Amino acid sequence: MHCAIIASVKLQLTKDKAIELRLPRGAGAKSASDITGVELFSSDPGGCPAVRLVFRKKAWHLAAAAKVKAPDGELPACWEDTPRQPSWELPRDFLSPHAALAVNSAMGAFAQSTADAVVQEMATGVASVSEASAEEKSDSGKKRFGIKRAPGAPPAKPGAAPAAPARRPPFPAAGEAVSENGRRFVVRPMAEDGFHLCASLPEFQTLWLSRLLPEGRRPTASSIQVAESALMASVLLQPEFRERDGNALAVFVTRNAVFFAGYRRGEPVLWRRCPSVGGSLAMRAAMRRTLGLDEELVDSVLDEALIDPRPALEPFVRPVLAQLELALAYLAGKHGLKFERALLMGLGAGAAHWATYAEESLHLRLVSPNPFEGLVRDRRVEVDGAEGYLVALGAAIAGAEVSL
Repeated sequence: MHCAIIASVKLQLTKDKAIELRLPRGAGAKSASDITGVELFSSDPGGCPAVRLVFRKKAWHLAAAAKVKAPDGELPACWEDTPRQPSWELPRDFLSPHAALAVNSAMGAFAQSTADAVVQEMATGVASVSEASAEEKSDSGKKRFGIKRAPGAPPAKPGAAPAAPARRPPFPAAGEAVSENGRRFVVRPMAEDGFHLCASLPEFQTLWLSRLLPEGRRPTASSIQVAESALMASVLLQPEFRERDGNALAVFVTRNAVFFAGYRRGEPVLWRRCPSVGGSLAMRAAMRRTLGLDEELVDSVLDEALIDPRPALEPFVRPVLAQLELALAYLAGKHGLKFERALLMGLGAGAAHWATYAEESLHLRLVSPNPFEGLVRDRRVEVDGAEGYLVALGAAIAGAEVSL
């Protein structure tokens, strides 16, 4: 399934089963006033981050936030694995009418692209994993990623990518759903001519996710998203984002990657992964390796300055700032957006050091708000490590189509 920034796309998965896919949108009608957002397969050892948002008294309330037990089993790797369908029930606090599921999938994608690149991807089968990952999975005896073969079709050779069809798929009209080679594509141009923001998940994974929650009971899986897409939506309720009319630059630090996002009047105009740089886990590993620290001491060093962290931290942060400088130049040159402040989201420990480096080298102020700013937090809700809930929060925001 391939989508861009649109309100929703209805997908008829079977004769009697249809769901809607939603992606972040800065403006639109509010369609759900009580929704649960969950991040699946995040590698978080505490479980699946989940939040529940309820709209009442003209404000969005954070009604629940916790790490919930992950579903049994793994995301299917091919059509043949979809019948092995677990049933997953959420705790009572998260039994809202609607659920927005944001999935971390090795076969998913979320990127800023061009029309030619979208058509090229449509011309191939379900995205294969990298050569290294393919060899690893082959050694472990697991089935390879792939689309359902027609009866009698010979199996693909190990390590071979799906063969491209002879015809060239037509480029989809804006907002028109097109199914090609085991995926569904929906494309809408971004603010800059020639660029599109596209998300992709295999249809068999979408079907598996749509059936994950028990039918006939709350919540209903009404929205399925790629984790990065939900991440982009996580800032839409931030006070600073709204005060600046949706003109913002955000740096997202996840466990495994760093992303840059630019917004103009609430609509995304930039999405880029920082190349050759890991996320918070890589940063913490560099701290332990360079400074000889135990894991328990990393946060203390980053937040309390017991030891000077610069020898370990600077080599990690400098490449991020170099790419951030390019993002600033792109937004200024292409979209006339100039920023003196940027949002630093998801980092937690060490944010003050990142802000110091950005001020020194770019004269850019990095601010690190609590992800739940802009929400009214119910009194019984207590959250530790709020930065770990960004994807779940963004999934709920996008699923509810929160408007500016």
